[in-house]
Amino acid sequence: MSVPISKQTVRPKVTGAPGAAAAQSSVAPGQYLGFSLQTTRCLARVLGAPPGSSVSVEVFDDVGVSSPSGTTIAEQDKSALVGNPVADRSPELWKTFGNWIEAVKSATLDPTTTFFELFVSKPLSGDIAQSFSAAATAQDAKAALTRARVILWGDSPGYTKKPGVSAALAPQLERVFGADEGLVAAIICNFSLKHGSGSAHDDLRALPAMALVPTELRDATLKFALGLVKEKIDQLIEQKRPAILAVDEIRKEIMSFVRKHDRRTILTSFAPTPSKEAIAGDLETRTYVRQLDLIDADYDERLRAVNDFLRAAADRTQWSEKGDVQPESFDEFADNLQRTWDNIRRKCAIEHKNRPAVEHGKLLYQDCALHQAQLQGMAVPGHFTPGSFHSLADAEKVGWHPDYVNQLRAAPLKETKAP
Repeated sequence: MSVPISKQTVRPKVTGAPGAAAAQSSVAPGQYLGFSLQTTRCLARVLGAPPGSSVSVEVFDDVGVSSPSGTTIAEQDKSALVGNPVADRSPELWKTFGNWIEAVKSATLDPTTTFFELFVSKPLSGDIAQSFSAAATAQDAKAALTRARVILWGDSPGYTKKPGVSAALAPQLERVFGADEGLVAAIICNFSLKHGSGSAHDDLRALPAMALVPTELRDATLKFALGLVKEKIDQLIEQKRPAILAVDEIRKEIMSFVRKHDRRTILTSFAPTPSKEAIAGDLETRTYVRQLDLIDADYDERLRAVNDFLRAAADRTQWSEKGDVQPESFDEFADNLQRTWDNIRRKCAIEHKNRPAVEHGKLLYQDCALHQAQLQGMAVPGHFTPGSFHSLADAEKVGWHPDYVNQLRAAPLKETKAP
């Protein structure tokens, strides 16, 4: 049974008639948006992929993700400026599945480790595409494939609807319906239909990774990131190399941009109050506590030191994980503290040369505890600088007693009891 002409998509050839320019120009923006969407989707994947992943453009699909775990995402992107690319009778929909089938046949993609995704730039759907996306098992996939064949070709074996399929759609259906059913079902099992809001930039702003960027910097960061991704892709293509981007490298450049333009002046502490067990453990075993014992620090001083040490360690972890502070900035901060300690130590050696060693150490410790330092140009919480000094003391890079190295070797840790 033939499909009525009103059900087919017919684009008459326009040659010189009024409105011809408008009809022809409507194609070019759609094509451009399709290519532009790949860059946007590439950035979205870069911001969302696991660390150590790579994201590619036009390598094994429009956009691809290869993760360290061995899984792959093959993403097809549809701009949807005109029409519905995931409608039941859309040649684009079936061409997508045909391309995936060929990629599996050629061993370019492994259906057991590949997630096949079709991304549409705005909320559009189709009955068959939705049923494929919902299929979770091989049985579900085969049932959805059989149903699609009945809808478009009719019942087997007559396939009475097949002659009425449009010329553009017919060869794409042959690629899918004529392929091995098990292979097609394996693809459908790992297939997902996804869509954007209709605004690619709004979709990028809504990504979880952007929540880590200060609100006032998000638009500028996205512009920089999009330009960076496009530049990297263009350079690789110009060099006749695959357009494959290392996620960690791109993220590092993006976070460097954010840090450079971040106008915040204070780093916020995320450190919880240390547990009693953690405090007790450090009081009993840690070298930085022994360093305080050497200068006869009282219990309150040692307790405060343990709290500062543990909270500073927690902040370093949190700031690093959130990308608030570059790893090398922590090294620079520690180096600054070590230099400060050395300068104060030399000053104390001159000014207090006649004082007993323990008293000399107390003065050195107090002067260092009052030191204020910035981390990456930002003020730090009150516990962070003292806690960082204790971290250096724990590694024996600094010490309070003038002869702390030898004293640590000779002196056992004092028993610590609350007063």
